[in-house]
Amino acid sequence: MTGIAPGKQWTSTDGRTLEADYISTENGQVKLKRPGGTVFSLPLNRLSDEDQTWLKLQASTPTEEKAGKPIDGPYGKLVTGAWELSEEDGLKFAFHGVPTISAEMKYPLVLALHGKSPNTENGKQIAGWMKSFTSSENESARPCFVLAPMSAQPEAGQGRGWNGKEVEQVIQLIKAMVKNLPIDPKRIYIVGHSMGGYGTCHIMASEPRLFAAAIPVAGVSPGDVGELSRKPIWMFHAEDDSLVPVAGAREFAESMKRNNQFKFTESKTGGHGVVETVFNTPETHTWLFAQSLK
Repeated sequence: MTGIAPGKQWTSTDGRTLEADYISTENGQVKLKRPGGTVFSLPLNRLSDEDQTWLKLQASTPTEEKAGKPIDGPYGKLVTGAWELSEEDGLKFAFHGVPTISAEMKYPLVLALHGKSPNTENGKQIAGWMKSFTSSENESARPCFVLAPMSAQPEAGQGRGWNGKEVEQVIQLIKAMVKNLPIDPKRIYIVGHSMGGYGTCHIMASEPRLFAAAIPVAGVSPGDVGELSRKPIWMFHAEDDSLVPVAGAREFAESMKRNNQFKFTESKTGGHGVVETVFNTPETHTWLFAQSLK
């Protein structure tokens, strides 16, 4: 089998790591290429169980799916394997789609909402935590589309975005993409940080039948508890968050205690930037992508 994963991080059985492009697997040997261009081979049994599982998954994936087929339609030009910037009906947004995605398959869509910011330049909303969805490891295990719209700040009031017309624009854009891209309508997820955490709750509550699961971090919308009472939600907050006090998250969690699909993780440290730890933890992605509308 031939490689499709550039820049993947590999872990050996003794815990050492290295970054290399995957080329092929044959006769118990894995052929890799270092960033400098050196090609070398490693015995398969010297790689971690996780890497060996990844290789088995690649072997079981049809060649046609790996190669992918061009995606036509109004959003096809955005599926390049890089973050692309666009605008629709006044809503600026960034979009990421893996080019090896096949138009004959259906893939999840992740709606990622940024936090409070004075930026009005499209592209500045792409935070580091959003890029976790596009890492080589996650793209290999959980290929998906990522949509990162831009809140109309400062027009909407800095820190008070993801409201009113903006919500309607985001939802209409998602529905248009579902019609024109190979998106699985049962696996549309919404995640956000700070003001984006509020937006995560509020937008999901506005269209509870559209989203399969949500992850709000360091920000919630208490007024939307009723609409979210039966939805899979994993909320995160740090006890030492000096910007958004944890008390609001605790109150929200108390209101959601009858929802057996709700989880709340409160960390001792991490501050308002705990979002980076949240989305760089594999378990977070595993849980999110396991959720699906009934």
